[in-house]
Amino acid sequence: MPVKSDAEHDAALADWSCPYLGDCGCEVYAERPLVCRLFGTTPQLKCPRGRRPLEMISPLIEKEIFSYFAEVRHVLL
Repeated sequence: MPVKSDAEHDAALADWSCPYLGDCGCEVYAERPLVCRLFGTTPQLKCPRGRRPLEMISPLIEKEIFSYFAEVRHVLL
């Protein structure tokens, strides 16, 4: 993925946004991280635009996802 400066990351986090979100949407969509691919599919990762699948990921799978994130120290971009 393209390298972003600390200032770009700080600005995005301050706005609860993403440094790779451009005027036309995600600039790295094809190579987006797992957390981005899951956004809007679990109750804890709600889409700020209200988008979601017809059926959300089950609570059991969601728990496993967050356990995985904790193990690999997955953080926001």
